[in-house]
Amino acid sequence: MQFIESESGAVTVDWVVLTGGLVGLGLAVMGVVSGGVEHKAREITGVTGQSITGLHLWNMNRLANGSFEDIDGMLAAGWGFYHSDGTLAGWENLDNPRLEVHHSTYHGVTATDGDFMLDLDASPGNISLGQVLNDAVDGQVYTVSFDAADPRMNNGVEVYWGGVLVASVNPEGAQMQNYSFEIEGGAGDGSNLLMISGTGPEDNIGAYIDSVSVES
Repeated sequence: MQFIESESGAVTVDWVVLTGGLVGLGLAVMGVVSGGVEHKAREITGVTGQSITGLHLWNMNRLANGSFEDIDGMLAAGWGFYHSDGTLAGWENLDNPRLEVHHSTYHGVTATDGDFMLDLDASPGNISLGQVLNDAVDGQVYTVSFDAADPRMNNGVEVYWGGVLVASVNPEGAQMQNYSFEIEGGAGDGSNLLMISGTGPEDNIGAYIDSVSVES
């Protein structure tokens, strides 16, 4: 067993040579694999002309707080919740009136997802709110859907995509109705901004919406 303890000679040389060869082979394999993966990634990116980070969101809602259930930090009122600065989690307030979240069953309207819904005629007028879909791919078709009701039957909902009006609906009655339609990434002004606005008399009671989603 003396050769095991030896630090020189043919056995030691062979071991060093063998180890070096294995390390070299491993580096060569890594180089080939990583190069191939990078090449395929560039091919996919070239086809879409976009970042591919958002392609994993198939059949998932791309909007934040689409059912208006995130009320953290909001002030309580008898009818629901609001922020003193007019904001709402996940959404950008695109108009002056504050964004108001109402309890389900308020004015006879029942929320379709969770305990809250949004009134599109806040205090003191119709509101506009929006979200930018930063991961939307140019040319990709997406489905926008939402539920809406209007107990007063004189209010409406307008939806804009990239600054262009793509839908205008007038729900009738306190029963929530579902609406859906298609949009295309990069359409309009290319901003990929989804904007929802209330229409009708500015009397503090507008159309109620819930379950807003954008899916591919």
